[in-house]
Amino acid sequence: MQSLYTTPEAARLTGIPESTIRTWLTRYPDVFQFDIHVVNDEHKQKLWTDAGIEMLQSRRASKNATDSDAEFDAESDAPNLLESLLEEDAQRLANEYWRQLPGRTLQRIKQMRDNPTPEQRQIVQTSVRAAINAGTEHLLLPTYQPMLLEGGDETD
Repeated sequence: MQSLYTTPEAARLTGIPESTIRTWLTRYPDVFQFDIHVVNDEHKQKLWTDAGIEMLQSRRASKNATDSDAEFDAESDAPNLLESLLEEDAQRLANEYWRQLPGRTLQRIKQMRDNPTPEQRQIVQTSVRAAINAGTEHLLLPTYQPMLLEGGDETD
């Protein structure tokens, strides 16, 4: 289970003043998403997730948290923050995709072999026939090819 942090705890962990964290949360709801970065407990208290702490730290890195909030230019800084976060998340997702791909592919192949759907059964049958035909053609070509060459060489 992931850890949850109150806003004062998040402030201590990130070095960002509580008031700034609260302001960011209300001002940028598209950046700080509920159930991902922040959750409500049974008393409706906002608690920060590990992903939320990372988001705050990333935000702090992109804009010094000690600056006054009035100096924060939402039009220019928010897109940069969002872009850097998207890029970071996209890279993590791509890495995880490639880590899981071989295992998932093998699982699906075994599933198709052991318990195929009618569509999968047709795919496997077509694939096996094509492989056999390709192998047969390959074996026949060497004996068939010279006959074509000999028959076509009537000018000598």
